[in-house]
Amino acid sequence: MDVQPPPVLATVWRGDVPEARIRGHVAVVDAAGRIRSSVGDPQALTTLRSCVKPLQALPFVRLAADRLGADEAEVAIACASHQGEDVHVATVRGLLAKAGVPESALGCGPQLPSDEATARRLLASGGTPLPIHNNCSGKHAAMLSTCAVMGWPLDGYLDPAHPCQLAVAAAMSEAFDLDLASAPRGIDGCGLTTYGTPLATIARGFAAASADSAFRRCQDAMASNPHLVAGTGRFDTALLAAMGTRLTAKIGGAAVWAAVLRPRGHGIAIKLESGTFEAIPVVATAVLQRLGVLDAELPDALRPFAGPPLRNWAGMTVGETSAETEAMSPLTPAHAWVPFDADSDRVYRSDSE
Repeated sequence: MDVQPPPVLATVWRGDVPEARIRGHVAVVDAAGRIRSSVGDPQALTTLRSCVKPLQALPFVRLAADRLGADEAEVAIACASHQGEDVHVATVRGLLAKAGVPESALGCGPQLPSDEATARRLLASGGTPLPIHNNCSGKHAAMLSTCAVMGWPLDGYLDPAHPCQLAVAAAMSEAFDLDLASAPRGIDGCGLTTYGTPLATIARGFAAASADSAFRRCQDAMASNPHLVAGTGRFDTALLAAMGTRLTAKIGGAAVWAAVLRPRGHGIAIKLESGTFEAIPVVATAVLQRLGVLDAELPDALRPFAGPPLRNWAGMTVGETSAETEAMSPLTPAHAWVPFDADSDRVYRSDSE
């Protein structure tokens, strides 16, 4: 039997020449795990990477945030893939201070800030990249803070058998309706375990978690602090600033992206086969427009992400990345989606449970 390649979701143009074709998959899934709409293979296997940080933050919100007096900014940084800007570093340090955890406990490894201006300033001052600059330091600070509150050892907190990671895996397993203990796994860039799951499982996890008050607290924090979730010039920040009360979105490494409509909508997950995340904003914008979540006329802040220019080293625009909108045509607009029924409302813990 012939195996069809994934559809082309975006094309990189250099002048009139299609220089690169970016293939991928899209899954739209409800809280019960039913695939409502898709492009490509919704069951394509992918690593979770950082798109699931709002799910990984659930034990922190449930067990530690209130006891520490964590504010919305600190909940947002727990869900973030930040750029190491000054406000990001200060927020992580503030959370660690509340928990009485030394910065040296961070196990995520040093990383040069991905914000260019911040990186240049750090290096010009004679500074060196530290773990606090790592894009995942907020997540790690939240995990260490949870350990401090629960009396779990700080040492070894990255180990999948550590109580903190068992709690994180349990929260994600519940949302996914999948036992991650039997899932394929690897090590993420920050040293934590990441799992391999079908793309549809990620979308299902975001949809199901929408019934949980801890996840909704993460959503509110991300909407109120979009700059902390990513940073200057980043798609997730711009999208949350424009749409955070209606949509929660999070990018991950290797070109995986997840979102969920608010307050209790379907989950959306995208995976690009190239593994390069630069085209995610282009594809995600086109998907959201096809679903009717974004209007055809984009807000000013989102327009640069819909067709970013390709520039040479002299700064001349020589092409662009554009979405293949015809490839999105199998997606069913949101207004046609079937509302949640009683069964799908019960698939995840409610506030009363």
